[in-house]
Amino acid sequence: MHAAIETAFRSITKVLLGQELSGMQSYGAWLERDVRMPTSHKSALSDQMVVLSFFSFFKETKDRVIKLEEGARLGEKSISREDAHKLCLSNAPEILRSIKLYAAESKVGDNVEVEGAGQHGYSSFCCNGDSFVYSKYCAYTMWPRSSEYIFGSDFIFSSKFCLKCYNSVNLSRCFEVSQSVSCSDCYFCHNCENVRDSMFCFNAKNLKFAIGNREYPREEYMRIKALALKEISGTLLRDKTYPYSIYNVACGAKKKK
Repeated sequence: MHAAIETAFRSITKVLLGQELSGMQSYGAWLERDVRMPTSHKSALSDQMVVLSFFSFFKETKDRVIKLEEGARLGEKSISREDAHKLCLSNAPEILRSIKLYAAESKVGDNVEVEGAGQHGYSSFCCNGDSFVYSKYCAYTMWPRSSEYIFGSDFIFSSKFCLKCYNSVNLSRCFEVSQSVSCSDCYFCHNCENVRDSMFCFNAKNLKFAIGNREYPREEYMRIKALALKEISGTLLRDKTYPYSIYNVACGAKKKK
């Protein structure tokens, strides 16, 4: 892991939680929770490990996957003319076996210090995730696009400084936010649009300094927010995890470890 990613993790936790957390990898289990993380499988041609995206295609073909660089060499192989003439769908598995291997990893464009990802393009300083596209300073994240400083998140576009956010677009400085668009400085919010400086809001639009969909004076909101962040950051410092997420905070679910 590049030192720049650890520095980015420290920065985002300071911004969002008011407390700098260090040692990103020690928070790995918490960061990858609720994220469709890639897996790995041994190459069909060597002892090298291939990073596999969560897509079902790779689950079906995992015993025939190879490293990207191994695929270039295999492109020179072909079946015989005789086998080509008798090829049909019923005998294809056997005839094509020698060349039917899948380069499961892909890299598009220029990438700088991207590690542990099966798919990525035009990204820099990303690790422990997948489908990094036009993004930088991301980790434990699935499919950030045109985003930066994204950690522990899944499917998030055109966003920045987000921690544990999901299926959202155009978020800034958000923590545990899902299915939302154009929100900033939000905590534990779901299906919100143009909501700012708010906590625990659901299915809401155009709110500011709100808690539970009710707006408060700025001073009162900031006082309550400070108490909440102190409890969250304190738990993370002590336990390296936090039991609540946007997916269980309002449904009485058991605490996740």
